[in-house]
Amino acid sequence: MERPKERENERNAREAFIRILKKITGKQYEVESWPERLNRKSQDVEYILITKEGYSSRIAVEHTIVESFEKQLAYLNHSYDVVEELDDRCKGTLPIDRYYFLIVPHPLVLVGFLERRHKKQFVVDISSWVATIAKTLTVDQCSRRIYDNHEVTLWCAGSYPEMNGHVFRAPTEPEKAGELKRERFRRAIEEKVQKLRKYKLKGLSTALLLEGIGGSLQGHKTRWKDLTCTQKHLISRLVDYVVVLHSNNRKMIAGGVWKEEGRRPYSEIPQDRLVSHKA
Repeated sequence: MERPKERENERNAREAFIRILKKITGKQYEVESWPERLNRKSQDVEYILITKEGYSSRIAVEHTIVESFEKQLAYLNHSYDVVEELDDRCKGTLPIDRYYFLIVPHPLVLVGFLERRHKKQFVVDISSWVATIAKTLTVDQCSRRIYDNHEVTLWCAGSYPEMNGHVFRAPTEPEKAGELKRERFRRAIEEKVQKLRKYKLKGLSTALLLEGIGGSLQGHKTRWKDLTCTQKHLISRLVDYVVVLHSNNRKMIAGGVWKEEGRRPYSEIPQDRLVSHKA
């Protein structure tokens, strides 16, 4: 079967899981099929892995990004782009013995920057302010201003030769971040476990690959406690492998097996169940 085009993070997650399976089972897995690409009538799993042993070793795999809050990835991408544009505009106007971080709250990014004209106006307005106020700040000092009813903060972070004379993006979290993180995690589990159900009932093993961004999956004990009793039961009954992966800019950094076939979820992932990105 022709392999469908994968995003970098999807490929990294799949390759990491295959390496993990080699550690655990001693078997080399490969993709047998891509149900999600073939089944257009209803939601399906991303792919099925198989070894030379055949049907008895097949694993249905579902992969998902788990955000800390709704549209976190969009916020990270948009805020990075706008501060990069702002830094270009400030080039040559900032002190060359310091570097800065700009904190732009997520409501301003997600609401205001979806329209290009708003984004362009923000860059023009704030770059002028940054160029002026940066000269007055010493290390660890901040300055704030209100823009469109939201607080924007410029922080003088220190001195480092490769960063001096530039302004970088510093992401921030919304109010009630803990509650939003819990809700987002529960929804991800609910949606993805249901896609694995039919394969478990057919006798296949199942795997859920959770890709966390911005620290959304840090603290395994806490994340497990965030789930409802029903969700914990569904994972125990329907999911053989739960793999936690941490990524940055859609590039997988590291991960590990949170749950494996025949076991309860680990409170702490063992060293021999960890995996790092393989370039």
